[in-house]
Amino acid sequence: MGVPSTQASNAIIYLTYGAFLVVGCYIAWRLRHQSKTEWLSSNKSQKGIPLALNFIASGECIRATLHA
Repeated sequence: MGVPSTQASNAIIYLTYGAFLVVGCYIAWRLRHQSKTEWLSSNKSQKGIPLALNFIASGECIRATLHA
């Protein structure tokens, strides 16, 4: 297998961006009636910033990139 051309690489990248945009908009549309606190923490025990810091500290970000 060879290296894909620049046009093929750009097509893959922009199709992926488009797919993420569509999925993100769909999720936002489905969750549009939830309050901010309901969306950030399902059990309403944490606000957004502490929840994000716990996610980073748990190493989930690193594990997700290593398994990809």
